[in-house]
Amino acid sequence: MSENDSFISEVSDEVRRDKLYGFFKKYLWVFISIVIFIVGGAAVNEYLKAKNETDAQAVGEALLAAQSANDAGAFAEIAASGVAAAVLAKLDQAAVLSRDGQAGAAATILDEIAADGDVLPLYRDLALLKSVMVNGENMSAADLDSAFAGLTSMDAPFRLLAIEQRAIINLRNGDTAATLSDLREILIDINATQDLRNRAQELTISLGGEIVTPQSGG
Repeated sequence: MSENDSFISEVSDEVRRDKLYGFFKKYLWVFISIVIFIVGGAAVNEYLKAKNETDAQAVGEALLAAQSANDAGAFAEIAASGVAAAVLAKLDQAAVLSRDGQAGAAATILDEIAADGDVLPLYRDLALLKSVMVNGENMSAADLDSAFAGLTSMDAPFRLLAIEQRAIINLRNGDTAATLSDLREILIDINATQDLRNRAQELTISLGGEIVTPQSGG
C-alpha cells in the first residue's frame, strides 16, 4: 500500500471514529434512557410484586382478625378499601349480620354482590344463594322462582345446595309433594356430598317419603 493510500485510510478511519463518537454523543441520552427503563422496569416490577404480597398478607390478616372478632364493621372497612378481597369481606359481613338477627341488612349486601357484573359468577351465585337462605321468607314467589331458576340449572356451582334450600322453602309453605321431589333430586345425584345426602334422607323419612339411591348418569 502506498503512503498516499495509507494516509487516506487513516483519515477515513478517523472520520468514521469522529462520526461514531458524534453519533454516541448526540444520542447518548437515548441509550441511557433505555438502560434506565430496563433496570428501572425490573426494579418497579420487583417492588410491585413485593407490595402485592405484603398487601395480600395484610388483607388476609385483617380478614382473620375480623372473623375472630365476628365484627361486621371490620368487614365493612375491608370491603370499603377496594381491595381484591372486598367480596369475601362483604360475604363475611353479611354472615355476621345474619347471625346477629339482621337478615334484611345481610340480604341487602348479598343482593348487591349478586347483581354486580364485575364480580366472578361463582361469588354472585354464592351471594344469591345466601340471600335466599337468610331472607327467603321475605322474598316474593316470583323473586324466589327467578333466583332458583339460575341457581338450580345443571351447570350452576351450588345446584344441589340450592335444591335443598328450595325443598326447605316448599316445606315451609306446606307443599310436601314439592319438598319430596326436591329431596329425591338430591338423593339420586351422584355428586351429592354425604352430609347433604344424610340431611335429604332424614327429611325424606320424616315426611314419609321413599329413600332412593343415586343413579349413575345423574
